[in-house]
Amino acid sequence: MAKVLDSTFLIDVIRGKNETKKVLGEKELFTTQINLYEVVRGLFLRNVSTSKVQETLLVLSDVKTLPLDDDALLLSAEISANLIKMGVAVDDADCLIAGMALSKGVNTIVTRNREHFSRIPEIKVETY
Repeated sequence: MAKVLDSTFLIDVIRGKNETKKVLGEKELFTTQINLYEVVRGLFLRNVSTSKVQETLLVLSDVKTLPLDDDALLLSAEISANLIKMGVAVDDADCLIAGMALSKGVNTIVTRNREHFSRIPEIKVETY
């Protein structure tokens, strides 16, 4: 089953957390451009050098990255609008991640951020 790895998971991979190893052994793992942005931003906030950031990204190079294409953009906006109409707040980044995943037929997101993603009805949240 295909899964999208959220930023919390990617950060734990970088930190070498054992909980991530089981998931990393699975096939069809993806992340998104938004997740990579969040991880890289966090590294720069910690004043990590560009060369260290590139080294860190190599650790994640086996994970395919889903793009923010037109289909993902439309679906993300629809998800966000529907949640707003229901009075449910979800960060734009999480709506974008969900839309990017769902537009490619992936409905499972591996994260520690259960609260936000569980508000999106089409998304199955897997914690680790």
